[in-house]
This record gives sequence, C-alpha cells and structure tokens, in this order.
Amino acid sequence: MSKAAVIALYGAAGRMGREILKQAWRHDRLIFGYGYDVAAAGEILEMITLDKPPEKLPSDVNGIMDFSAASAVADHVNLALEAGVPYLCGVTGLSEEITNELRASANEIPILYSPNMAPGMNVMFRLAALAARVLPGYERHIFEVHHTQKKDSPSGTALHLSQAVEDATGESTEITALRMGDVPGEHRFLLGGPGERLEIIHRADSRAVFAVGALRAMEWLLKRSPGYYKMAEVLET
Repeated sequence: MSKAAVIALYGAAGRMGREILKQAWRHDRLIFGYGYDVAAAGEILEMITLDKPPEKLPSDVNGIMDFSAASAVADHVNLALEAGVPYLCGVTGLSEEITNELRASANEIPILYSPNMAPGMNVMFRLAALAARVLPGYERHIFEVHHTQKKDSPSGTALHLSQAVEDATGESTEITALRMGDVPGEHRFLLGGPGERLEIIHRADSRAVFAVGALRAMEWLLKRSPGYYKMAEVLET
C-alpha cells in the first residue's frame, strides 16, 4: 500500500489490545484509527477514544485486528467481509464451527489466524514437530503456564503445539496446564527416551512479543490476496 493503512482494533481494552496500541509506534505503516471494546467505551488509550463495536465499519478502515472474545469473532469477520478488508484474528478458544467460518471467508478476503503470534513460539511449533518425528518411540509431554486471568485451559497455543506434533506423528500428546501469577506465557515440549531427555522451551518475558508479532503479521496481511494464512507464512517472507 502506498500510504499508511487505517486499522480497527477489537478487544482494544484487553491485555493484548492495550499492548498492541502501546507497541504500534514500531509500525508507521499502520494507523489505529478505531479501538472497540464493549466494556471500556469512552476510555482513552494511546490517544484513541474507545467505542462500542459498530454495526458497520467506518469507510476508511483498511483492515481489522481482533483480540476480543470467541463469541464475537463471527460478527467481526462478517464486518470484514462486508467491507472487503483483511482480517487478523488472535482470539483463542475458537470452536470448530467458527474456525470453519474463517476458512470459508478466506475465499473472499485475506484472513490470518494464529493463537500465538510470537515469532519464537512459531519456530517452536516446527522444532517440536521435527523432534517428535525423528525420535519415534520417545515419551512426549506438553507443559504450559499462563497468568490466572487466562480463560482457556489448555491454551490455544498449547493445543496448536499438540496438533503440530500430532500432524507429524499421528499420535496425541498429553498437556498439563498451570495458571499462576502474571506469567505472560511459558511452553515446554518434553521428549524422553533411553538415557536422554530433550526439552524445547519458549518463554514470553513480556506481552510485547505477542503484540510486535501481531503488528508484523497485520502489515504483511494487508499485501495479500484472499486466502487463509498462518503466522508461519509471515515468518517465511
């Protein structure tokens, strides 16, 4: 795009929404013109006055970033379809029905869905799948820790990690999920075999890593044609 894109952010007053607005200065090709949050209408964040989600997008919006709630995703992707703009979703805990709706909508607009947009975590998905594939017969376990306000357990990230391993091996992996303190996120993939143990660990020291990854992904998505994309594709370019 020849000029900065105007972005509408849903879930702007949530943990991720606030961090995205805080980190937005890193991407001068993105302008956050609108911040929507049902519970925080009227609050001012980073010079943006939040509002309740509208029935129709403003005409100058070039893309949507959604970090609201699973129950609102269907409405938000429909708004993106009506406006013909790219839609990035980082909401976790989506049902199979909503995920299928995202995939169907991707026939008309660019859609990127990822439960975790930290670059390092997405590298871990690949490393875990590789390790599990080349170490058949080793016992496996996924261990995750998140803050006590995290609603889904296990997290979407842990489930995505488990799926990546299952795709590589055809076998499921047990997950242990712990909620404590204000931990942004920690994931461990453990493999144990004869005389050795392998651990792949990703620790998020700050929520900023997720926000920076999401901003990078949004800028990337604005240049794409209709399709269903993942964070791995952002990292490959």
